This record gives sequence, C-alpha cells and structure tokens, in this order.
Amino acid sequence: MSDPDGIALDVAGGKIYWTDTLTDKIQRANLDGSNIEDLVTEVKRPPSIALDINGGKMYWTDWEVNKIQRANLDGSNVEDLVTTGLGNPDGIALDLSDGKMYWTDGEANKIQRANLDGTNVEDLISTGLGDPNVIALDISGGKMYWTDWIMNKIQRANLDGSNVEDLVTGLGDPRGIALDISKGKMYWTDVGTSKIQRANLDGSNVEDLISTGLRSPRCIALYFPPNR
Repeated sequence: MSDPDGIALDVAGGKIYWTDTLTDKIQRANLDGSNIEDLVTEVKRPPSIALDINGGKMYWTDWEVNKIQRANLDGSNVEDLVTTGLGNPDGIALDLSDGKMYWTDGEANKIQRANLDGTNVEDLISTGLGDPNVIALDISGGKMYWTDWIMNKIQRANLDGSNVEDLVTGLGDPRGIALDISKGKMYWTDVGTSKIQRANLDGSNVEDLISTGLRSPRCIALYFPPNR
C-alpha cells in the first residue's frame, strides 16, 4: 500500500474495505488482512468509503475528479452520483434508514447531503467551518459528528445542520472519527499528535488510547463482537 486512507468494515461478511489515495485503488481483504483484492482501479484520489451491506453497495468520494461514486461490493457497476458543485469532497457517511448520504467538502467548506442516488443535493452547513474532514452519524440521536483539521476541532450538529457545537478543541490535526453509540463514546485519530483518542459523545473525558508507535493515523472504524 502507498497511502491507505478511508476504511470501512463488513463484519458479517468478514471483510475490511479501504481506499488508497496514491495507488488510486479501492481494495478489500479478510478481517485478518489475508486475501487482498483490488475492487476499483479507475478512481483517482478516493479519501473516504462507506458501505451499504444490505444494498450490496459501497460509496466513496474522489477529491481529484470531484465526484461521489458508488459500485457493487465487488467493485462492479461503478456509478457517478454527484459530479457538479463539489470542491474537494472528503468524508462520507450513510443514513440508510432515510436513504441519505452525507459528506464533507474541504475546499467549499461545506457539509452536504443528498439521496443515495445523488439527487436532491442540500447544503447543511456552509459557514464557520475550516476544513471539515471525516464525518460520522448518530441516526438515533439525530446528530452528525465531524473532524476539522484546520480548526483542530471535533464538532457536531443536528442532521439538518442546525445547532452546531464544539465538542473537543485544541487538537493537533484530527482526521478519522467513529462512534460507539451504545457506550456513548466517540473515537478519533490525530495526525498532528500521532494518537488515537476517545471521549464521551459530548466531548468530555478525553482519553489517550494509543500514543506510541503511530506515525500518521488517519481513518478509524470500530468492530463490535456479534454478541454486543
């Protein structure tokens, strides 16, 4: 691998999916790292990926050609979903219950959403952002969470973009974020401090989880055992 960035898990299927922004590939492997497969090789710089397992689809952003695309989980049937009005699409997350995809756009300094087929693009937040990076959704709580590596913050808002809150400030260079809703925790990576950290969903009780042996941790995904 050259620059692996986005990561997503299909726990039931026993697979890990990731993007590589230098080899211009989307790949997958077994959860133990064996059986690496190239799925999509005609992408340019895909920084983020999200999975719809039941729908048999993977979604990703491409910040060089400024597109949001999707394909079958085996990489076949690549579709362009959003191809206009994007500046530098980065993080992507899915609300499958409502048929929506959410993404960040660092160059346009926006957080947007659309239907899963790319129609009905909406601006949710278009002011007060530095460079929003990775986004995660708490559907049951009606919230979206994101990292901002220019403002060195983790923020959240309602799913319609209202009620923006600063949760954790003064970070080094936060990138990936993932939520454990049942335990009330959010996890994130920090490229600037070479750490993986977590806190409560309201930003309180910040903890260092891994602070040695890392160089430039980017995206993060959580695996929950089946009996959880």
